[in-house]
Amino acid sequence: MEASTAAVVILFVMAIFSGFGGNKGYKEPSAPAPVFPVAQAGPVFPIEEPSPAFAGAGLDPRPAIQKFVARHRQPDEAAQITDSIMRHSQIFDLNPKLVAALIRRESKFNPRALSSSGAMGLGQLLPSTARGLNVTDGFDIDQNAQGTVRYIKSLIERFNGRVSSAIAAYLEGPNAVARNGGYSDRTRSYVQDILALYQKI
Repeated sequence: MEASTAAVVILFVMAIFSGFGGNKGYKEPSAPAPVFPVAQAGPVFPIEEPSPAFAGAGLDPRPAIQKFVARHRQPDEAAQITDSIMRHSQIFDLNPKLVAALIRRESKFNPRALSSSGAMGLGQLLPSTARGLNVTDGFDIDQNAQGTVRYIKSLIERFNGRVSSAIAAYLEGPNAVARNGGYSDRTRSYVQDILALYQKI
């Protein structure tokens, strides 16, 4: 009798403990997000990529850029932002309309913009990135524009002139894009947003 009682007790205890640490609520991991290869810029994007060079913006893009910036800032500030974008884009031979589109996506041209991660100013430069670009005041319009232009230019050079890959690297980081051989669907949407904004300037 005692042996059968002990056996029942043991089975009962085992049944209780077998419930702990089980897979209740466990969900099969979803498939990883698709990664769009760096070399797949053509078919992935319905919008044609712009020329990265300064001349690729066409003849005197300043009026169009200033009008675009003025949708979000007061006229005097819009003129200052446009001047900085134009000057530094010419120095670094970068398409100023591309710079304007990226800054619009990042901060809506707000030079005081600050993200939860500490990214600052027009181009939302992270403090570590700003230091590497010799930007001492991330909220200064001219310094931030210069740093943003230099950073985009370096990314375009790193990815052999592929604008979409450079923009993806601006969001994810160049090492992540290079390591993964591409970028995620979320980043693809970010890139397409910027290319669409470029077409509106």
